[in-house]
Amino acid sequence: MKYTIKAHPTKYNGVKFRSRLEARWAAFFDLCLWDWEYEPIDLDGWVPDFRVTFPCSHSECSGSHSLLVEIKPYYSISEFQGHPCTRYAFGFCDDGPTRIEIPADASASFGVNPSVTEFEMCHGHGGGIYDISGWVDGARELWKTAGNKVQWLPK
Repeated sequence: MKYTIKAHPTKYNGVKFRSRLEARWAAFFDLCLWDWEYEPIDLDGWVPDFRVTFPCSHSECSGSHSLLVEIKPYYSISEFQGHPCTRYAFGFCDDGPTRIEIPADASASFGVNPSVTEFEMCHGHGGGIYDISGWVDGARELWKTAGNKVQWLPK
């Protein structure tokens, strides 16, 4: 995939991110009070940008959920089609005769803002396809604030 948006390495919270978009997502996670790790693991053919853990108060859940998240400068979830981050719905994929599990409840696709997010995981007595808006109140405002935290400022 060839990107038309140039990545600008950005330092946030003591971490040097490959792009300002990744740094903005880290700032967003902080504002949401979600725990995050940057580039937490090397999987076969994929290094997720983040592992995030966020609270869940549903009585049938363990108190939190976790995601391995891929960040791309995409404006539509459909642009993630074919990326390894789409293979691990519910935390595993059946790759032929082999079941591959990841150290998270699911993998996730996160684009240029919270409206371009998707993950499929177990929740409660079922599960489904979710996005940030179902888990974070005021996501749009928090996203704006996160942008202010990582914006480029001349020295």
